Amino acid sequence: MNEILIVAGLIVTIAVLVSASVHDLRSREVPDIHWAIICIAGLVLLAAAAFDGEVTIQRMMILAGSCLIVADILYDKERSPAVDTVFYAAIAVSFAVPIITALEDGFVQNTLAIPICYLLFVVLFYAGVLVGGADVKCLISLAIIFPMYPVVYGIPVIDIPAADMIPSIVSFPLTVLLYASVISMLLMIPLAVRNIRRGDTEFPNLLLGYKIDAGEAEGLYVWPMAEKKKKGALPDTNGEDAASAPENGDGKIWVTPKIPFILPITAAVIITAVIGNVIFLI
Repeated sequence: MNEILIVAGLIVTIAVLVSASVHDLRSREVPDIHWAIICIAGLVLLAAAAFDGEVTIQRMMILAGSCLIVADILYDKERSPAVDTVFYAAIAVSFAVPIITALEDGFVQNTLAIPICYLLFVVLFYAGVLVGGADVKCLISLAIIFPMYPVVYGIPVIDIPAADMIPSIVSFPLTVLLYASVISMLLMIPLAVRNIRRGDTEFPNLLLGYKIDAGEAEGLYVWPMAEKKKKGALPDTNGEDAASAPENGDGKIWVTPKIPFILPITAAVIITAVIGNVIFLI
């Protein structure tokens, strides 16, 4: 693919993610226009790659399937079960047929990350591993625009393996999620230090959050740990559930902060684009 297009895609992606990070930091909400911009840019790059060389029905099916995925993450209104069945069947067929019939095509191999990441990120969301809807939309958008690592002007520093399938499976979006998760986990260190200094040493709570007065919780971007343990999922509120959570004997409750995950994702995109995947050094 033309290096200028790749650079343009990187610039658009990083600029949009910076804007999304500001929104996420301020309100923990990110307007869908951010993901629409990244997805549109991604579809343009996909179309350019699809029409570069022999144009086949399999390539057009992948392009159509990618458009359906974009529609799915941007259209939030409920659909009837029948429509959902047809819709997701169309997505499945759009990728399954090219994979079965034309896997030798470099374009098909290079876009494997799109259905893989779409399915994986949706599963992680419904499993409660990825909490924010914006986080899932962001990661799927990255799969649309960069199903393969953007290799341009000597970056990333770590070479991409020559084996065709490895970069498609251990893909750019998955590496971004890995790095973003590591960056988020680094927050455990200051939390632990703060809690130990205050004498709050209950494990594993000291790594995941901190204690506050129950009356201070409302309006803060926190989740009550007791609520999480009871329900197995995190409520999407700004401290209202925490304010009513069971208190400890000292009148305080354990809460875990709502980390604006778009910020670590933004940092991870830059790190992955410049450095690459450290797994490839093994």
